[in-house]
Amino acid sequence: MNLHHYSGNIYYRNPYGAVPCETPVLLRCEFTMCPGKPCLHVRYEAYERTNHYSFISENVHNENGLFYADFLLSAQFLSRPGLYFYWFSSECGEHTKEYQITVYEKDLNVPDWFINTVIYQIFPDRFCKGIDENAVAKPGSFMYTDWYDLPYYVKDNKGQIAKWEFFGGNLKGIQDKLSYIKNLGADTVYINPIFEARSNHRYDTADYYKVDSLLGGDKAFDSLIRECKKEDVHVILDGVFNHTGKCSKYFESRKNPDSPYKDWFTFHEDGTYDCWWGVDDLPAINKTSKSFADFVASNENSVVRYWSKRGISGWRLDVADELSDVLLQKIREAADKELGKSVIIGEVWENASNKVSYGQRKMYFCKKELHTHTNYVFRDTLLSFFSGKSSGNNTAAVFESIRETYPRHNFLAQVNMTGSHDVERLFTLMKKITNGDNRLARDLVKCYSLIQFASAGVPLVYYGDETCLEGGKDPDNRRTYPWGKEDTDMIAWFAGLAEFRKNSETLVWGDAEYFSEAEGNVFAILRHPFDSKEGKSYMAICDRFGRGVDYINEKLKLILEKVDNFKERSYIIEKVAGGYGMLVSLN
Repeated sequence: MNLHHYSGNIYYRNPYGAVPCETPVLLRCEFTMCPGKPCLHVRYEAYERTNHYSFISENVHNENGLFYADFLLSAQFLSRPGLYFYWFSSECGEHTKEYQITVYEKDLNVPDWFINTVIYQIFPDRFCKGIDENAVAKPGSFMYTDWYDLPYYVKDNKGQIAKWEFFGGNLKGIQDKLSYIKNLGADTVYINPIFEARSNHRYDTADYYKVDSLLGGDKAFDSLIRECKKEDVHVILDGVFNHTGKCSKYFESRKNPDSPYKDWFTFHEDGTYDCWWGVDDLPAINKTSKSFADFVASNENSVVRYWSKRGISGWRLDVADELSDVLLQKIREAADKELGKSVIIGEVWENASNKVSYGQRKMYFCKKELHTHTNYVFRDTLLSFFSGKSSGNNTAAVFESIRETYPRHNFLAQVNMTGSHDVERLFTLMKKITNGDNRLARDLVKCYSLIQFASAGVPLVYYGDETCLEGGKDPDNRRTYPWGKEDTDMIAWFAGLAEFRKNSETLVWGDAEYFSEAEGNVFAILRHPFDSKEGKSYMAICDRFGRGVDYINEKLKLILEKVDNFKERSYIIEKVAGGYGMLVSLN
């Protein structure tokens, strides 16, 4: 291959990474002998729109035997938000791989409070059972009598849920444990759905304006918000706007020809209706319904504005890929009208900068849609590294691709998770990697969380992961929090990481670089002050085989020798994750 381009080097692409609209970008390709006039190809994508452009370089120069062709994408050319994919070709048929430039609207940002936060995710039925004398069991359901029982689904002969089961966790329980959450270092709670519903997970919303009675109702919600404000704790709610529950008042009114909700759903001549992933209990919302968009976001008393007025700080949007760009923009606009510093988090399982859903390019970060997303890429990539499915080099490449394609504010706000209600528990997965060795699995959890808190992005701890709660696939991953049986050492570890991060300007706001070594069994993240020479730098490094501190020290020295500005730097070990990893400050 004669043509070369290095998108991570500002000599070849300046400026680096995502850029706001009307920012000129210089692109340069390299070759050892002139193949004629190299050509730059650009494909612009936004929503369902695609445009193709080609440019022939008129600026070819020779430097020490190497030829370079320069192309300038002008401010006028990069005036529209969207994704610009480019590659180079020569007259002899050679071509490079495709690269992405994310171009976003000017003045987009993420509130500072969020970038500096630590999130604690709570599945409310399973976290803590506060005393609520008014709680009444739902018809056709049952309540576990033993808090430490293992959850299971009661299904009929067709595999459908026959009876929903509850443990009785509620909002009063969350309020009672606010001091625990604060001591853990978290100052934002993200709560899985709290609105009236039939199920224990409550993703089958029955009424968007009522807090479920089993959780304590509206009175318990208002009390929780008051106490959270006293403790400077933000509350983020789960917004389920892709579907409702079959037993909701919205869907049940379908037989009424005058129902204001009639156009929310799509019905067929045979009596069936569109539902999410074929689940009958979850009738899907018609994405073209204007009345639904008004109900959720546009009206004065829309769902988003109503709960914003009640004191929340943002929303996590369930299955954001299923929501239209128009609805996402309206949700963000509505939240901004009420709060100004609210945060919209999308559930996205892939690179959120270039997501394609149902054949349409999403614009999450290019326009005012999402502030951030649930970073499953972070989780999956690290787990692949620790399990030996992916090398340290591949791990570094994946993380670097995120840094290159995300606007800086979105990069710093990506939600890096220990887990969620949709995946197996972190400790359970680490036990699989260590063949059931509890001690090694705990050390791997420490190493994972060390990387998590040292990475660019906002750490999220799924309730119980900080105490090595086990859990396989749903519903096992939704076990109750083991009050009275906690792993206090692990809780102290997570609390220590949170405190260390909050006291470090670099770990919150700094830039990131990613490294490995030849064998690919070591992975490292370098964090250093952004656009400034002042402040401390840090490196988090891990060895997936857990060969101990001495081994990791040797690898650390080798990596630093290869990094400009960090050669021969001395360092202080700040945190040690068993034999698997450590965090050091660079002097």
